[in-house]
Amino acid sequence: MIDPKLIDTVLPFKSGYPESLAKQDTREELCAAVEEHGGIVTDFPDHLWIEPKDWAEVAQKNDEMGLWPDDFVDRFTNQGKGNGGYSTHECTCHCLVHAFESAWNRQRRIRLGPPTPLKRLPISEKSASVWMSCLSIYSRANPRQWGGANVRQVLSIAAKYGFIPDKIQPKNYGFKHSLQGTCGAGGINQSRGNWVSVANFPEGCEETSQHFRPIEWIFPISWEQTICLVLNSIGVGVGRSGHSVWYGRWNEKDRVMRYPDSYDIFRYDSISNIKKTVGGSYAIVSTTIPDDWERPAG
Repeated sequence: MIDPKLIDTVLPFKSGYPESLAKQDTREELCAAVEEHGGIVTDFPDHLWIEPKDWAEVAQKNDEMGLWPDDFVDRFTNQGKGNGGYSTHECTCHCLVHAFESAWNRQRRIRLGPPTPLKRLPISEKSASVWMSCLSIYSRANPRQWGGANVRQVLSIAAKYGFIPDKIQPKNYGFKHSLQGTCGAGGINQSRGNWVSVANFPEGCEETSQHFRPIEWIFPISWEQTICLVLNSIGVGVGRSGHSVWYGRWNEKDRVMRYPDSYDIFRYDSISNIKKTVGGSYAIVSTTIPDDWERPAG
């Protein structure tokens, strides 16, 4: 039984996706933002379409085989409690990091999750999971720190520069460059630190971040396509109600979408909320692939 308080949650504080920014996020703008930097935009392919009458059967298969998007994610991130306040304004970047890490791991077909709040999963080290810094995107999107960033901005930055790895990793990869993951609470699987401007990024960090770029994207044009993507193991990043989250699992019984919120908790969106996300949502289908997964930056 899902606690009704966890469905269609509207945060009582600002997390970084105000209406003034959200209204700029149209499908056309998002497509242009990634294509400008070499991203490949794919129209929703016919083979990913699943008739609604078959959703329950596919969901059951995903449950049994561990094929949900959040089965390829092994950590929560936490943007809360920033500088003594309720929250930082990094939500679009926490969402994007989940989208990237799930796509990265899905390419390996290694089930890592779903993530557990406040816990390090042993498989993270065994499988050579890699964690990205949310600040490596957010600091470029909003040099003022407060006020948030829209989806168009952060997708463009990820397509152009890629992600700098988080200072916390499940194992030592010997990265030449890394960055604190958040100015928020962070946790056992995410480093936290003071705000850092782009001018103070590690020198030459693009040498490392180029190894961690999204390559192929899908921008759904209907709420049914969003659910179909999730049923096909492809998570969907969305923005609604002042907050950006990443959809990782469809619950057919309760007709809600589960997401690992960037406050160490699972929450849910009803179909009503899912419908609000159409036009400003995205999915990362593929990413750069290293020659050696144990040495992801070469």
